Amino acid sequence: WEHVAIALSKILQDQILQFTLLGGSSNSRFVFVPGPEDPGPSTILPRPPLAEHITEEFRQKVPFSVFTTNPCRIQYCTQEIVVFREDLVNKMCRNCVRFPSSNLDIPNHFVKTVLSQGHLTPLPLYVSPVYWAYDYSLRIYPVPDVIVFADKCDPFNIANTDCMCINPGSFPRSGFTFKVYYPSNRTVEDSKLQGL
Repeated sequence: WEHVAIALSKILQDQILQFTLLGGSSNSRFVFVPGPEDPGPSTILPRPPLAEHITEEFRQKVPFSVFTTNPCRIQYCTQEIVVFREDLVNKMCRNCVRFPSSNLDIPNHFVKTVLSQGHLTPLPLYVSPVYWAYDYSLRIYPVPDVIVFADKCDPFNIANTDCMCINPGSFPRSGFTFKVYYPSNRTVEDSKLQGL
């Protein structure tokens, strides 16, 4: 699996370097958060960054790239942005006490549950194991300005208790759509790659 990760990172590296303003600029930052299917420890949270021997060449060629933990907290000016890659919506639906009345309510129900619990994985340990020593990294109190749930479920953006909760969804399954967050006015814009 690591050979596949290294090969894919070389393809991405070449794509970024084609745009010299993007890849070589000190104004650009590339933040890579490991997901549930990336190489590394099993399903236990929080996850450490991808191994250095996998990312070494990429970091040398794209110097402003950061390989971080999952979840990851980014401080941008006065805003705190939490990025969390986990297929959490499906797990929570399978383990909920009261299922939402319709599928349209699932994102709202999910966001309210996570924010009211003050924890990114409000699930029993047998469903979502956690390193106890690092459980604090999964807590979201005080509530951050933005939480990006990089989940496979359908895309959504919901504002709740002064927190913008964004899920871009699965990139290939959603027709190559993605979300763009503008910190200056705290808005989210839907975008799509054309011609694919």
